[in-house]
Amino acid sequence: MENQPSTLENSVTYQSKDLIGIITLNRPLKRNALNTRVWDALDQAIGMAGKDSEARVIMVRGEGKSFCAGLDLSPENEIFASFNKPPDASQKVWFFKEVTRIQKIHTRLEKIPKPTIAVIQGYCLGAGLELALCCDIRMCERKTVFALPEPKLGIITDVGGLQRLPKVVGKSHAREIAFRGNRFDADRAEHIQLVNHVYDDPETLEKRAKEMAEEIAGNPPLAVQGAKEVMCFDEEASLEESLHYNAARSSMIIPSKDLFEAVSARLQKRKGNFTGE
Repeated sequence: MENQPSTLENSVTYQSKDLIGIITLNRPLKRNALNTRVWDALDQAIGMAGKDSEARVIMVRGEGKSFCAGLDLSPENEIFASFNKPPDASQKVWFFKEVTRIQKIHTRLEKIPKPTIAVIQGYCLGAGLELALCCDIRMCERKTVFALPEPKLGIITDVGGLQRLPKVVGKSHAREIAFRGNRFDADRAEHIQLVNHVYDDPETLEKRAKEMAEEIAGNPPLAVQGAKEVMCFDEEASLEESLHYNAARSSMIIPSKDLFEAVSARLQKRKGNFTGE
């Protein structure tokens, strides 16, 4: 699949090659800040990635020097512009509906049935960090700056960060980040397990992220995608329910052609050729 915009504005693109899909936030002059139009474009890109039968892994990245600087605070962002109007009931209803709509976009990324890797550099702030938290794996370059700055702006983090962050870094770290609104560096992000790996420069980051994506894509896709579905289910179910689903989901893919190919490849000490069958 060729590189293509998810909207005419080209604010988010989706590209697929060699079993790897890439969603790119494409507003480098705005540090890939998010507004309603960009979220709409992102939603379309996520849909394209989900429907891409060839892609086995999805990378999420930002064009230019930053992953995502968070909410676009310029007047062109309909959400921020609404803050300048006198509050009334209709405005509050509109804002509630808009926030829940954006929450669903982030959740669609989290639930996409393929492993996702966030490739993070520069700024990863606010809604940008919330977006990264929807990915299964997070990798960053050493100069990356993280934060949930909403408390300093007088607003509440509201598109999933308060729910997902504690599951990743634990309650105490999550509450400190959410309450202080302060910025912290990649070393701390790695220490609290917000990111899996830190690299010294963007070039190495991109290289290592692609290598990991290729490694995952080289595994039998039925097994990898099944494992993701089980782990997503586990987050919302009791242990007994999750174990039952795990057994059911495992039995769905056994036997398979990929299973026999994997065994043959291991015995013959060669790389497997997996087809997802």
